[in-house]
Amino acid sequence: MYELSDWLVNKMIFVVYLIIGYFQFMTIEAWSLIISLSMGMFALSLNYWHKKVMQQIAREKGIFIHE
Repeated sequence: MYELSDWLVNKMIFVVYLIIGYFQFMTIEAWSLIISLSMGMFALSLNYWHKKVMQQIAREKGIFIHE
């Protein structure tokens, strides 16, 4: 079991070092693309969550909206 956990930790550290090495050589355009994509995904997930909560509140009040 110890060998498996040691192997997994080594692989995770390797992946983290690869990611850090990749981020080190990124240009401003690449950073802005990643930031805008992450902001867009966050806004999309927030919109989806808000829609589900509003549908749940409407269902509790007896309003049924089929979208």
